Amino acid sequence: MKRLLICLLLIMLLVAVAGCGRKKPVVKEEPAPPVEVVEEKVDPKFAKDQEELKQVLGRERFWGDGETILFVRKQSRTLTVFRGTKPIKKYPVVLGHNPRNDKLMQGDKCTPEGVYRVVTKYPHPKWSKFILLNYPTQANWLKFAQAKKQGKIPLEAQIGGDIGIHGTDDELKNLLGENWTEGCIALRNRDVDELYNWVRTGTLVIIQRR
Repeated sequence: MKRLLICLLLIMLLVAVAGCGRKKPVVKEEPAPPVEVVEEKVDPKFAKDQEELKQVLGRERFWGDGETILFVRKQSRTLTVFRGTKPIKKYPVVLGHNPRNDKLMQGDKCTPEGVYRVVTKYPHPKWSKFILLNYPTQANWLKFAQAKKQGKIPLEAQIGGDIGIHGTDDELKNLLGENWTEGCIALRNRDVDELYNWVRTGTLVIIQRR
């Protein structure tokens, strides 16, 4: 009986040892599926504005993702609304009587170029809405001083102010593309009413010549 028990114990021990030494099955891990890179699709009519906007934001070190940005192109007479760097809508605009040159002084009827911020906005009795910009900026003062030094403007010239974005009291002028302002950016009233809801104090406004 003892021999039988001893034999059974030896058999169980051998089985246990064999189990511990048995190689575990190799489980092959499935490779992770490739990550699909989705390229941002931009309407061709916004592509150039978007590219230039990114360059300006890089130079200005402005990283306000998701914030409303207004991008004005004087040559094409357009104002594009961006949310971050995503284009939302483009509006036709008209400018000052002298639409080609940068504003240097009060009364030159030019629309200023550069990077600005919205100071305030309010209903206007004549032009529906008015969105005031922080012109003149430090950059404008430097241009102003340089222009005086070079004799481009009179020594008694003033730099001016009250530059903004507003509606019109004559829709036909805007429809015909007539540049009628003293230097502001004018939209049709229904367009400025829509734009008015998108901007707030501090909204970035970029005005470029080309």
